Amino acid sequence: MNKWKIAFFLLVIIIIGSIGTFIYWITTPVESVLIEETSTPPEGNVLTVNATKEDFQAIANTYIKKEIGGKPLPLQLTVDDQIVLSSEFTLFSLNFPVKMFFEPYVEKNGNIRLEQSSVEIGPQKMEPEMILRLLRDSVELPNWMVVNPAEEEVLIQLSDIPMTSGVRVRAKELNLAEDIITLEIVIPKE
Repeated sequence: MNKWKIAFFLLVIIIIGSIGTFIYWITTPVESVLIEETSTPPEGNVLTVNATKEDFQAIANTYIKKEIGGKPLPLQLTVDDQIVLSSEFTLFSLNFPVKMFFEPYVEKNGNIRLEQSSVEIGPQKMEPEMILRLLRDSVELPNWMVVNPAEEEVLIQLSDIPMTSGVRVRAKELNLAEDIITLEIVIPKE
């Protein structure tokens, strides 16, 4: 047999194997992520801050950029009537723009839970669970952003964002429709 025929068949086998592996990886069930709750809420003097959507968006993107340490920003957070996470996935040398739309909710401990409402990935429709799994596994996110594909949500653990002098942040209210965003800054007592 000709060496070119052998090389061709090996290439076909590698391509089919790669596609099969990718499909298997995407379609396997996703396990839930165990999210550790902080045992005690931060104590101290509380400063209440009211922010606009633009302020919140700028602060969030600044902390994401700071956390990834000078690398290109893999994720852009936009705040409108919903929170939108935009990114780009590369598959077989093709770039696919991805927009994930989330409804924000404030947890009782002051963290923000983003429940996915819809997804746009180029011209294709994909399951939100698959997109969140791709996001979790392919984009290097800060430790305080926990992606839970099984629940179709992202948890932003505000209390885990590293800040100076032990200062902690917690959300009090997120009403994007009326542009009301209230955060509490907890300054520890000396």
